[in-house]
Amino acid sequence: MELRQLKYFIAVAEELHFGRAAERCHIAQPPLSQQIKRLEEELGVILLERTSRKVSLTDEGSMFLAVARDTLCTLDGGIEKMHMMAEGLIGKLRVGFLSSGLHTDFFKGVTAFRKKYPGIMLDIREMQSSDQNNALRAGDLDVGLSHHCYANHYNLEAKTFMADRYFLAVHHEHPLVAQGHAGYPDIDKEPFIMFSRQHYPEAYDRAIGRYYKYGVQPRVVQEAKTHQTKLSLIAAGMGIGFVPERMCAALPDCVRMIPFDFQGEVHNTPLKLVWRKGDKSPTLKCFLEVLSEFCREVDDVANGCNT
Repeated sequence: MELRQLKYFIAVAEELHFGRAAERCHIAQPPLSQQIKRLEEELGVILLERTSRKVSLTDEGSMFLAVARDTLCTLDGGIEKMHMMAEGLIGKLRVGFLSSGLHTDFFKGVTAFRKKYPGIMLDIREMQSSDQNNALRAGDLDVGLSHHCYANHYNLEAKTFMADRYFLAVHHEHPLVAQGHAGYPDIDKEPFIMFSRQHYPEAYDRAIGRYYKYGVQPRVVQEAKTHQTKLSLIAAGMGIGFVPERMCAALPDCVRMIPFDFQGEVHNTPLKLVWRKGDKSPTLKCFLEVLSEFCREVDDVANGCNT
């Protein structure tokens, strides 16, 4: 059975006239009649009653007309969806994000994307950077908002989404609040809260190396997986720690973020949009185009959030 046979049959069934149906299908009448006959032979039923005066549908013909129409409608709809998918108008995108991404413009970008491409279903997952990295390389994630240290892999591509500066977070009763600023000597022997080395080994080792470089030995009393956890532990009086400026939006009432002198070093925390290298998915392309409108680099001046 050929699709053209279905189209020819529908034309004859609707026109109830072989001549008009042939003209409608832009074909001569004899080959159209031959195709209808072949269709009937393949189905083993008579679809059309033919007399010298008229053409009419048999009961089987009426039933098959509905089948033929549904078949072509389904095919046309499938082709249209295929074209929409090729253009990135429909589909599914699996998106990972860090918890601190809640305090950036990332979800403003996601909202803008959903408005522009309502046919694309988003599967959004809160994930650690290391988990995003593994999921991307395994093909279980399409794009993520990740710490920059997990974006540097030969199988991945990345674009800076934002970068903000680090501040020292302390309990509001800590003496450094009155001082209004801090430097490396101020954190020597202080109880310190850091990211877990298990999750961020490179960042952990760089930080410890930097402290030793400046002759200070903070006492690491607690490790955390997220900046929000750091702030909660600081609020409980467990110690002090560095957090990025974006965490101002989630700052507990009893915690203050004060400027820190990094001895002239640029010390910020880039977040990257990360995806698999060579991924040509139209949905991914559309997502990155929309999110790029919300990307920004580190601010020229970081004011903190204790004014």
